[in-house]
Amino acid sequence: MSFANSSWAIFIAMNLNNDISPELGLFMGRIGNAFAVFIPVTWYHFVLAFVGSGKRRSRFVATLYAISSIIASLAFTPWFITKTVPMVGFRYYSQAGPIFCLSAIIFFIVVPLSFFELYKKIKMVSGHERRQIRGLFFIALVGYIGGSPTFLPIFGLPFPQYTLLLLPVYPFALAYVISKQKLFDVEELAQAAHRDKLTAIGVLAASINHEVKNPLFIIKGLSESCLERQKEGIFPNTDKALESANDALKRSMDQADRAMDIIKRLSLFAKAGIDSEMKFELVEIAQVVEDILPLVRYELAVHSIALVRDIPPNIPKVRADRRYLEEVLFNLLVNACQALKGKSEGGEIIIRGAFVAGGVRLTIRDNGSGIPAEKLKNIFRPFYTTKSDGTGLGLYITQQLVEKVDGRIEVHSEAGVGTTFTLLFSY
Repeated sequence: MSFANSSWAIFIAMNLNNDISPELGLFMGRIGNAFAVFIPVTWYHFVLAFVGSGKRRSRFVATLYAISSIIASLAFTPWFITKTVPMVGFRYYSQAGPIFCLSAIIFFIVVPLSFFELYKKIKMVSGHERRQIRGLFFIALVGYIGGSPTFLPIFGLPFPQYTLLLLPVYPFALAYVISKQKLFDVEELAQAAHRDKLTAIGVLAASINHEVKNPLFIIKGLSESCLERQKEGIFPNTDKALESANDALKRSMDQADRAMDIIKRLSLFAKAGIDSEMKFELVEIAQVVEDILPLVRYELAVHSIALVRDIPPNIPKVRADRRYLEEVLFNLLVNACQALKGKSEGGEIIIRGAFVAGGVRLTIRDNGSGIPAEKLKNIFRPFYTTKSDGTGLGLYITQQLVEKVDGRIEVHSEAGVGTTFTLLFSY
């Protein structure tokens, strides 16, 4: 996209130089406008990739590339640019041939369509991501407002080209938005995501150890007890010994099933997100909470945190992607546990569900140290963290996941009292 834009600008600047020959003016005009043919399709392609809709429009994009390539292949024929004429102060302004009209039609359809895709994305997101996309939207709009009027003299309309003065501003403004909003800071994002992943793996590993150790300990105890009693000969007959052994085996199998169920839950959670397609379904909030608890129970135990669940049994199911919902609850519970690490005693997390108009409200409250008001407004920003070892991505990702399932997340906190995260989901 940048290559198409800059190449068009370079060759058109040469084309509009009044000190060159007519032949060279026509040649430069044809090259410049050949590059311009690819501006709308590359911009549209970029926008689709940026908002995550590339796969759904891939055939349409491929068709646009094919048409643009055919038009560009005719760039040095009168079908594309017929001639150059004096226009709006320039000696060699290109004049459109019939095939150029097709490229203009594509431009004025595809470019607005691209901005519409950005506009739809702005409406879907909030916080830092909205500021990112909105910044790109308005800066790109400046660039296209600056460049679009160049079409008019090509079709014989002597429109003054003062808007070209906007074009030198465009790359500087775009560079500012990119650096200010960390628009394409992929390396930092990848490193932070990697650190977050390692932290989550640590929590899961501790949970596996904590959750699976108990049933294995019981199985070991049952086996040792049964063998010791048989060795000591305390059973009056073979039938009693067999009955005791059967009982020990049955109880061991129950504990083995419990361990396997825990491992299965951990495995399913770890695999979540491999399939990029969202799968909306009716999900029972209370069951998701129960499935997530084994993943954080070690954190609760090691910091002596009491967990209270207050979710009505008849609360309606919510429409969401179960994997996303599991990750949201996992992130919020781990966050609450971390907020209570420094509390010597009385640490408590309360998960409460309730009916609200048109949906379900789920709150996760901790009685930790709370978040100061001046910091609270920034907690959903990427890379913003109040922890020395934090990445600043946990709550940002949580917010994105909630919004992807058409939910809403809110936070209320009071220093010295605690923090409450509120999730709102529709039926």
